Amino acid sequence: MANSFVTNLYPKPTANTTMERLQVTAATSETGNAFSTTYQGVTKYIVLDVQDADVLVNYNGDPTSDLGHRLYAGRSYTWSKQAAQSAKFIKAGTTAANIHATEFTD
Repeated sequence: MANSFVTNLYPKPTANTTMERLQVTAATSETGNAFSTTYQGVTKYIVLDVQDADVLVNYNGDPTSDLGHRLYAGRSYTWSKQAAQSAKFIKAGTTAANIHATEFTD
């Protein structure tokens, strides 16, 4: 099947990793935040949740207040490892946000 990724119903957190917490305080692309983790080779995807405030993200450049996908506070997301590695964030309003991310494998 094209454009499909089949995974276990109950995925496993990647062994020997810790949850990453990214505080998004930047409001401009010049100071955008990104994950700092070098992910394990066996990691397939990242499960993350946004807390406290919405953020804007761009995967192929710097986000701006006019250019970025909005991630809503209180929601969780599942991304490929590659998407997490290329993501850059800024806060969507005046309040800083926190993003918690965990590595998973099959």
